[in-house]
Amino acid sequence: MTTPAVTAPALDADLVSPSSVLRLHDLTTTAQGDRVVVGHPATGRFVALPAVGAQALALLAEGRTVADVERAVTPPDAPEPVDVVSFARSLVRLGFVAAVDESAVAAPPPGDVGPAGTGWAVAPRIRLPWLFGRTAGVLAALATLASVVLVTAVPRVRPHALDLFFLASPAQSIAAVVVVTYVLAGVHELAHVLAAAALGVPARLRVTRRTYFLTFETNLTGLWALPPRRRVGPLLAGMGFDASVLCAALALRTAGVGPDAFLAAVVMIELTAIVVQLFVFLRSDVYAVMTALLGCTSLDRTTRLMLRRTVRRLSPEQAAALAAAPARDLAVARWYRWVHVSGYALAAAFFVAVFLPSTWFMLRWVVESVVVHGPSTWAFWEALLLGIVVLSPRAVTGVVALRDLRARRARAVTPARGRPARRRARRAAAATR
Repeated sequence: MTTPAVTAPALDADLVSPSSVLRLHDLTTTAQGDRVVVGHPATGRFVALPAVGAQALALLAEGRTVADVERAVTPPDAPEPVDVVSFARSLVRLGFVAAVDESAVAAPPPGDVGPAGTGWAVAPRIRLPWLFGRTAGVLAALATLASVVLVTAVPRVRPHALDLFFLASPAQSIAAVVVVTYVLAGVHELAHVLAAAALGVPARLRVTRRTYFLTFETNLTGLWALPPRRRVGPLLAGMGFDASVLCAALALRTAGVGPDAFLAAVVMIELTAIVVQLFVFLRSDVYAVMTALLGCTSLDRTTRLMLRRTVRRLSPEQAAALAAAPARDLAVARWYRWVHVSGYALAAAFFVAVFLPSTWFMLRWVVESVVVHGPSTWAFWEALLLGIVVLSPRAVTGVVALRDLRARRARAVTPARGRPARRRARRAAAATR
């Protein structure tokens, strides 16, 4: 008995011919609006296919040749046949195909799947449905409601931007806030992973770094194998954790139990974490839930193109991308674009209410400490270090934003200079017809 040769997916894709028969891996198919999401849970790779693509995939899975499938999915009145050969080659490159004819296809390289980068990966196999079931969702909703009631009824526990500075000096406060924020953010992401694992979906949390910043990368692509409503629990698990911590901190402050200043900082940290999830333009958890429930696959890009078309003319590439967007995404984007814009408005309000006061407070403290204390004192160097570590990234962010704005304006001006020439060329071409 001979063992079939194993070749790389990219090489085997070129060997697909009209007479080829594909043997597919165990793939999942899930309806998502007017598309079908097909994926290989073992690799965490999923794609959205139109109806004709899903039909072709089902016929290929039956063991029919590529040519047979092409004839079956091509409408009788079509001007040209559906290109199933290219479609089959794409399936091979995606790692969805186990074998082409008698040749086995190698699995995609490990670096092609899952979160990129190196670091400590957590992929739990334990299932805790009691912790992430419907009851947990109800409790998280009650915690959110209780937090609103406490903030409304007890003025003393209402959060303020300066609650973050709860220690003797802003430098010490920022150091403590960074540590607490990382811990809470890590558990937030772990809640996503554990909630997915409770449904039997393989998920992974990777603790890694970007330059010198510690980051958490969560891979939840396996959720695409579930019906849309079943994805909601894992997608909201992180916010459920944040709401629970927020409610507990507010309740302790109301009861006068525990270190009040520290609890006030925790309230501000968790409130910030929850508000940021409402910035749907950042493709946040709330955005993921909305796309799942609304049956969309590329809502963010469709919405951005529709908004851009409202204020300026689209480039040919952008117009083609908008025309090719799924019908469901186009229908939802007509009203969702105002939700998208409201996310920017909320971000601007949060910038004014939290970012500016905290930055101004730190800037004043740094300047006063540097001016009052000499280089021979610890207070001088503490303030200087805080200014460099905390304020410089904010300054760099502003510089980068200005640079990007100038670049966008330059790109907007450049095509305009070429329009008269293009118009003259079109007129000349029309005159020769």
